[in-house]
Amino acid sequence: MQPPDAVTEFARYLARPAAEIHLDEAALLLARTEYPALDVPAHLSRLDALAARAQCDPGRPPQANVAALNRLLFEEEGFAGNEAEYDDPRNSYLNDVLDRKLGIPITLTLVYQEVARRCGLPVVGVGFPGHFIAKYVTPTREILLDPYQRGTVLSIKDCEEKLKAHFGEDAELRPEFLSESTTRQTLTRMLNNLKGAFFRRKDLSKVLMMIAMALAIDPASRQEIHDRGMVYFVLRRYDDAMTDLRTYLELAPPGDPQIQGVRSMMHRIRALHN
Repeated sequence: MQPPDAVTEFARYLARPAAEIHLDEAALLLARTEYPALDVPAHLSRLDALAARAQCDPGRPPQANVAALNRLLFEEEGFAGNEAEYDDPRNSYLNDVLDRKLGIPITLTLVYQEVARRCGLPVVGVGFPGHFIAKYVTPTREILLDPYQRGTVLSIKDCEEKLKAHFGEDAELRPEFLSESTTRQTLTRMLNNLKGAFFRRKDLSKVLMMIAMALAIDPASRQEIHDRGMVYFVLRRYDDAMTDLRTYLELAPPGDPQIQGVRSMMHRIRALHN
């Protein structure tokens, strides 16, 4: 009997009750799109081993636990941001990040929060625009952390500066930018990063794989349906492209800025069939 393909396995996992879905395991199932034989339990054990070495205790002050996590992950283990090859797809696969100790903000935060979770610490991921970060939640305050910068504590002013650096001086910090990222939101963002990396490499078969994984998370995602239709057009799979673009138009609200481009693409496909 053949094992399930990566998309089917990922979709089955996400169909579980929410309490049975863990970000680390889901991220490793995501990595099976690239590494079909990946040993998920073995890599989960690596996170267990890291947590066993962390000198953390929920009863200690948060600052002490943050210092202990930072010491373990960034000083002893040497995890770091991959500045030289930021767009390398390996930065988005949890197994590669554990092997190479290099990553981007979202995967370094994933390692940080999963080690913290095993230690009983209330650390979550935050889907900050342009730069994923972590947040240590206490009854009296929230401590923002940047695992890409060795666990540096961030002030609100620091976050404002990051936002403006990415989106311009007119960008304004909104409270929702500092909200906890759900497991599905984090996985979707990881897939979007991979989709972009493979698109820039013109590896359209892998772009389609990332879209299929994203649709396993949200089957009604207008953006993923739109993007798949556009990839199908490039691949000259015109019937498939037309099906997705029609579906997109059915789902799109009035005033959607992409509607005109979709209609133009559909006109081109019809012209090619004449």
